[in-house]
Amino acid sequence: MKRLVVYLMAVCALCAAAGLAGCGSDRFADDPKPGVEKSSVPGSALAEAAAAEVETKEAPVMEPTRSRETFTASSAARRAVLTGFTRARNLMTLVSEESGRVHKVVADVGDTLGEHGLFAELDTTFIELDLAGNRADQQRLKSELAYSEKELSRYQELVESKNAAQSTLDNNVRAHQTALQQLRAKQIEERVLMERMKRFSLLGPPGWKVVTRYIEPGEWLTKGEKVAELGRYDVLLVPFALSSEEYRALKEQGETLRLTLTDLNMPVAATVARVSPGFDPQTRKINVDLEIAQGDFEFRGGLRAELVLDLPDPGGAVLVPASALVKAYEDFFLMTPDGERVRVVVLGSSDDGKRRVTSPDVRPGDTFLLQP
Repeated sequence: MKRLVVYLMAVCALCAAAGLAGCGSDRFADDPKPGVEKSSVPGSALAEAAAAEVETKEAPVMEPTRSRETFTASSAARRAVLTGFTRARNLMTLVSEESGRVHKVVADVGDTLGEHGLFAELDTTFIELDLAGNRADQQRLKSELAYSEKELSRYQELVESKNAAQSTLDNNVRAHQTALQQLRAKQIEERVLMERMKRFSLLGPPGWKVVTRYIEPGEWLTKGEKVAELGRYDVLLVPFALSSEEYRALKEQGETLRLTLTDLNMPVAATVARVSPGFDPQTRKINVDLEIAQGDFEFRGGLRAELVLDLPDPGGAVLVPASALVKAYEDFFLMTPDGERVRVVVLGSSDDGKRRVTSPDVRPGDTFLLQP
């Protein structure tokens, strides 16, 4: 019994020792004993330090680079489209300078007068008879002058030989001078009749066109009566009534202007033909005539021509690139080089892709960021 008690006590002691051996340390089996430094692998300290720096140091935040390029706001233009109609460069009324019966009319409405400009001819029967009578009188006077010259020479000899009186010689001299003056008058009358003969042909400027015809063959014309309306259509005229502001914009375009013939859908070049020094008291505008001298179309009146003028915007609007606008909620802003935002109101777009904006704080010539 005593041995059994001793045996049980020994077993309990062994179990207690084994439990203490297993729970006395939390280290792994390969960990070094307390008091003994752990051996390190070469280079492992640098790797551990680099890894610790990567873990502890935050990655740098890359901010986007913003362009500092600027632009200058320019004044926005207000486009004005004016309409005019082509007409003849010059117009004239052809009248008869002589009375007579119309013999023939060689040009009708729309026809172009030839190189001599003949439009119509009057009957020349009576003027030809007057010319024939004049020339007959000249022949008679020439015959009388020849006879008086012979008589004059004979009486001069008789007077010198004192066989005739001096008064008889003086009478012959006077008769000779009278016949000579009558011949000169008839010659002048012949020139007048010849000039009148030319007026029996109704002539206009060569190359002009007949706009209106008033006479027919066989009709009797009196002196000063209208026979036709003629126009010069090799050059066209387009009249416009411009305000002072529009006239300044027209002058800024230079000597050569551009018109658009809307009926033909084609552009043409034009120049300023004349400018009235006065103005229309009712419209208070200046009358300006533009001239079209060249073009691949039929030159005629009544063609619609448009003139486009760029006028300064009365509200002070400016043009800015679309990239310069910054939108925040429902508002638009421009950014100054100092970083200040300027609120603007967008009015619309221009032909070159820019935006028309307005603001009391924006003036033409101000500088802003191109891409804020």
